[in-house]
Amino acid sequence: MNIAESTDWDGIWHNQRNHFKATIYNNDFIPHKPFTNQVKFLIYPSEELFYGGQAGGGKSDCLLMSALQYVEDKHIPEGENKLNYNALIIRRTLEDLDMPNAIMDRAKQWLLPLEDKLGVVWKEKKKRFIFPSGATLTFRYLSHNKHLNSYQGAELQFVGFDELTQFPENQYQYLHSRLRKLEDSDIPIRMRSASNPGGIGHDWVKKRFIDEESSLPFIPSSYTDNKYLNQKEYVKQLDKLDELTKLQLKYGDWNAILKEGLLINRDGLKSALISYNIYKDWQPAFCSIGIDPASTGNDKFAMSCLVYFNNGNIVLVDLDATPSAFPEERLKNFIIRNAKWNPYVVNFEQEPGSDSTYALKHWQGVLKDLVSKYGIIVKKTQSSNSKYNRARPTANLIRQNRLFFDDRINPERLRALFNQYVYIHPDKEVMKEYPSPDELDSLGYGFMEIQNIIRL
Repeated sequence: MNIAESTDWDGIWHNQRNHFKATIYNNDFIPHKPFTNQVKFLIYPSEELFYGGQAGGGKSDCLLMSALQYVEDKHIPEGENKLNYNALIIRRTLEDLDMPNAIMDRAKQWLLPLEDKLGVVWKEKKKRFIFPSGATLTFRYLSHNKHLNSYQGAELQFVGFDELTQFPENQYQYLHSRLRKLEDSDIPIRMRSASNPGGIGHDWVKKRFIDEESSLPFIPSSYTDNKYLNQKEYVKQLDKLDELTKLQLKYGDWNAILKEGLLINRDGLKSALISYNIYKDWQPAFCSIGIDPASTGNDKFAMSCLVYFNNGNIVLVDLDATPSAFPEERLKNFIIRNAKWNPYVVNFEQEPGSDSTYALKHWQGVLKDLVSKYGIIVKKTQSSNSKYNRARPTANLIRQNRLFFDDRINPERLRALFNQYVYIHPDKEVMKEYPSPDELDSLGYGFMEIQNIIRL
């Protein structure tokens, strides 16, 4: 929810100005003087807040100022000799964290000159500043879900995600749970984040903060607000970007999406939406359910239900996905609600090198009651090396007007599927910029079983 225009900033400033001056303007550890939108970000009294949009809008400085707001001795509670304030700032990778002039480097530029004068200490190995008050500011990277284990038991008063759209939602949610309000402390707990549009987390960040339905506060950033930036030269560099990236970074357009894929474009996908009233009288021949299991912590367990009709058309009648590590009940419910189509097979992707025999026995055991009731076969299919090649046959059928999507499918799942059809690419380096195409893979494994019976 964009609060930049809809908020009584005069009223907030009246209530917060003395506190702001004490914790930001007169803070010995913050040499930067914030401009208007940064001030709004720093005075808005909410636990969770997002700042983002255009590149060059001072997002990293905002996060850094927020993290440093309560590190001084004056915040030590009366009767105590130490301030238990711990702030954490996270980037996606170690390379991002170590990049010149990125947020950790910026912190060093601000704080290392104060080591002798104010007694701040930098611990290189732990990537941590320790302040004379006892407060800490730590920098970490979070590439995989396994890294979350290192945060178990952590008690933080500030968490800042730099470039939030580079993270999956579950990692953001988990770190949110590490916030702890200290007893007898006036320091608020805060979750702050900043980002441009684009990246693997674009959809969930947009849904959480940007869309009209969101109730969580968002302040747009703009390079035109940044008085420290050579705006004339900066815009020349932004104008050199490809059209999609320019829309996202120069204009902060959260609705800018890739429209032309290598296999199919969005208009072709939208034209394949079909109403149940159109196909309800078609005669179904058989039904296949494809499963893409979650192989890593960032993947989803995805399920597709495809029905082949006697007229030669195929309809994706249902699609679901969950990040849960325990999707058994979700899959059972998926099969039961599609039992009317008489599914004959549930086809799991077999990951190379995995203990496929054990995995198959597990799922045969989980689904044994449904196997007995509906006569379903539970099997596995060896995955190929190319997700792109798996998507080719179904994209071809969409262009031939033979594969359709029921328009009653959950809009979020359909949006994810359509995104995956457009960004799927044979180059693995390109695919690192996007989420794993789990919904698309599950559709592919369901389609493989149709191919085994009908030569398409």
